[in-house]
Amino acid sequence: MSRSRFLLKAPLWGLALFTGAKSFIANPLIGSERLNRRGLHVWRVKAASRIMRWRMVMLSRGLPTAEREAYLRDGYLLKQNFLSPELFAQLKAELETVHDHGPGEVRECCQGDTRTHRVLLDPETLSELPVAKQVLADPQLKRLLRFCAGHRRLPIVHLEKVFNGARESVEADPQKSLHVDTFQPTMKFWLYLEEVSERNGPFMFVPQSTQLNKGRLDWEYHMSLTAREHANRYTQRGSFRVEEGVLARFGLNAPTLFKVPANTLLIADTFGMHGRGPAEAGSSRLALWGMSRTTPFLPLPGLGGEWLNRLQYRVLKAERARDDKRAAARGVESSWHVVTRDSSRAQDPS
Repeated sequence: MSRSRFLLKAPLWGLALFTGAKSFIANPLIGSERLNRRGLHVWRVKAASRIMRWRMVMLSRGLPTAEREAYLRDGYLLKQNFLSPELFAQLKAELETVHDHGPGEVRECCQGDTRTHRVLLDPETLSELPVAKQVLADPQLKRLLRFCAGHRRLPIVHLEKVFNGARESVEADPQKSLHVDTFQPTMKFWLYLEEVSERNGPFMFVPQSTQLNKGRLDWEYHMSLTAREHANRYTQRGSFRVEEGVLARFGLNAPTLFKVPANTLLIADTFGMHGRGPAEAGSSRLALWGMSRTTPFLPLPGLGGEWLNRLQYRVLKAERARDDKRAAARGVESSWHVVTRDSSRAQDPS
């Protein structure tokens, strides 16, 4: 890179340090071994975590103390029998038809031998799904999701169906190795519509791996020095993969596999070490899935409201349309591409 171009981009790279930017190869400051030896990456990790904890305090009103403490301590919250049996039966019946018959479009992402299908449950789609709309509008659920996300904006929600061993691939599914999503706290949730067992790939999580103890910070420091030149492209981009022997080396807990019955709500901070558990080829699982990743260095929990909720879905749909257009210009499919419902049904092993 020429000196003039470097000087032009350097201020933007510097500003990106105070955003959610995480790639060690896209930003030479984030990926700088010299700066990270002096603690740049570890500082970002600590600052993002402390600011998130402060925001969560401001959103904790009305939540049971035990639930707040469990999430902050362990990095996840598990609630079985989340809905009443009657309401859950209605929700499952309603959503089981969505993947095959609509409303909403089905988008697919292929990673290794896994196909993941998601249907975006934006306000327009939810208007045709009265039970799902009722469940997601529950004040106590919204309060809980906002606390775990550290933001008043509600998470973006999809119906998700994961097909294990559904395609030929020489590469492994990168989601089936322990990893962290990013350097900052990030909330994801699953309301499982089916039983999750060893057969269909239980979520795995290292309890208390969100705690900034010596072991976790030492690992973050170690990774920050090697990520830019790492062989794994996800690690290069700031989603560190947890290599074999790391948990024992840094004194971290063994992962827990969440084999749970249907009607279980699982909320996890995916700054913690996690992944999809191993699964049998031909199996699948269906869940209501949501995610919230916010700007890490803002000290206040931001705005909420229906207008902002609608806006974030519109932005996401515009981004997907842009990705589709760019991919089509290259003669390929976008990473999250639209599939027909006929092809979706053909992949369902059930």
